[in-house]
Amino acid sequence: MHYKLTEEIIDLSESDQWDFAKLEWSFEFAYYSDESQSCLCGHYPIRNICVIKNKKNHKITEVGNCCINKFLSIDDGNKIFTSIKKVRDDVKGSMSAVVLDYLYRKKGISDFEYQFYRSIYRKRILSAKQWEIKERINRKFLNFTSYETNSHFNKINKVLKWAQNNSFFNTDFVLSLKRSCQQKGRLTENQLSALNNIIQKFNI
Repeated sequence: MHYKLTEEIIDLSESDQWDFAKLEWSFEFAYYSDESQSCLCGHYPIRNICVIKNKKNHKITEVGNCCINKFLSIDDGNKIFTSIKKVRDDVKGSMSAVVLDYLYRKKGISDFEYQFYRSIYRKRILSAKQWEIKERINRKFLNFTSYETNSHFNKINKVLKWAQNNSFFNTDFVLSLKRSCQQKGRLTENQLSALNNIIQKFNI
C-alpha cells in the first residue's frame, strides 16, 4: 500500500523523487464521508478524507487521514476529525480553536459567527439565543466537512483542472461557483445542475 501511495503521489508531482515530491503537497480540506471511500494507497474502506493540493502544479487529490499523517507528515486533519466526532455526538459541543480558525479561513462561517464563537468559547452557561447560534454554527461546520459539500468542490476542481489544458474555456463562472460553495457550504440545485451540464457538455 505504501508503494502504491508513493507511486501515485510522485505521478502527480513535479519531482520524481519521493523525499522531494511529498514536500510539494499541502493540506486543503478535510471531510467525513458517510459512504465508504478508497484511499490513494488502495486501502478500503475509509471515511476520514483529506484533500491535498500540490504547491507547484496546483493538482488536487484525496488521501485517507492515516496516510496523510504517516507518509506525508501532515497532521491538520486530526484536529478537524476530532472536532467532527465531538460535534456529531453532541451538537452543543465545541469545535477546537484551531478548527474554528480553519473554518473561518476557508470562509465556512461569517465574521460575526467567528467572533461570536470566540466570545462564548469557554462559557458553559449561555442564553437560549446563544445556544441557538452556537448550534447553527456547529451545523454549518458539519455541513462544510460533509461528503456532499466536498463532492461539489471535487466537481468544481475537476473542471478547473481540465480548463488548464483547454484555454478556450472561460473559468469565471466556475470560479464564482467555487466562491459560493466556500461561503455557503454547498451549491444550490441550480448551480449544481449548471456545473453538471458543463461536465456533460465537454465530457470532462
